[in-house]
Amino acid sequence: MAYWMRSHVHSARVKSLPMDEFELIDRLIAALGEQARGPGVVLGPGDDAALLEIPSHNVLVSSIDTLVAGTHFPAAAPAELIGQRAMGVSLSDLAAMGADADYVLIAVTLPDGSADWIGHFAHGVATAARRFGVKIAGGNLARGPLNITVSVNGHVVPGDALRRSGARVGDLVCISGSLGGAALALARSDLLQPGDAATLLACAPDSACYPLRRYYLPEPRLALGRALRGVATAAIDVSDGLVADLGHICRASGVGAAIDLDTLPVVPGCTPRRAAVSGDDYELCFTIAPERRSLLDAMPTKIAVIGQIGPGGGVTVSSAGQPVALAQGGFRHFG
Repeated sequence: MAYWMRSHVHSARVKSLPMDEFELIDRLIAALGEQARGPGVVLGPGDDAALLEIPSHNVLVSSIDTLVAGTHFPAAAPAELIGQRAMGVSLSDLAAMGADADYVLIAVTLPDGSADWIGHFAHGVATAARRFGVKIAGGNLARGPLNITVSVNGHVVPGDALRRSGARVGDLVCISGSLGGAALALARSDLLQPGDAATLLACAPDSACYPLRRYYLPEPRLALGRALRGVATAAIDVSDGLVADLGHICRASGVGAAIDLDTLPVVPGCTPRRAAVSGDDYELCFTIAPERRSLLDAMPTKIAVIGQIGPGGGVTVSSAGQPVALAQGGFRHFG
């Protein structure tokens, strides 16, 4: 991707790579094709920085994620699936803000210059970019332990942005889709084959491969985030686990929350207790005033009401009317 990468793989190192950085850049740009250019991209790959447009009277919405091999994805996973996962995970942050997604920047650190790996990875990135309607505006390439950093950028009218800090006592706690699928995925890695992204995308919720779909092809709820503008009082995407992420809303809003495990929508094969604390689902958890509950029926994704906001702080969990103690959930890099 051009302004991407020119000075970060030093010549002394390039000699040991199967392909040099300029050849790899050319492979990346070719694989990305139309997803590296288009309306709004004034200047994309090919210079020192990108020039991008956002609609007038909107603010830029930006987020960045780093996915480290062995922590955020198995290093041996097919490169195409790693590319799709990196895109979906990162774009989920824009969904949680109610933003329109526009552009992505990607930095890749590789232990070697494998053209084959880069080609498959770029194909996965391009496939996800087409699915979610974004352009790849540039990035960086360097040599080192495998990791992927994705910067996502979008736009929203300032007053429409969803935040974590607006939940009020009496609001309903809601969750999109279903939870727990990604938690089952790694135990089913024997079903994973290179080049089967299209097969995974077609997996039905009751199929054995569905957890792999949830893990490697996460679906950022961009349409739902946009539909929640002016409706939700607070929102967050479920990356570290429902209880942990709902706790972030509580802290930001100065409230508490109570959820009922019996109302939790879960993927077949996962228990509500596990689903409540497992991460990587990338559904949206949000709050809404009770009098607006009927609006949930018109949302583009199935929504379940799972609890209510109250005074105090933290998240309490119950089942059959009795309190439930859950194992600590939520991923922490330094905890």
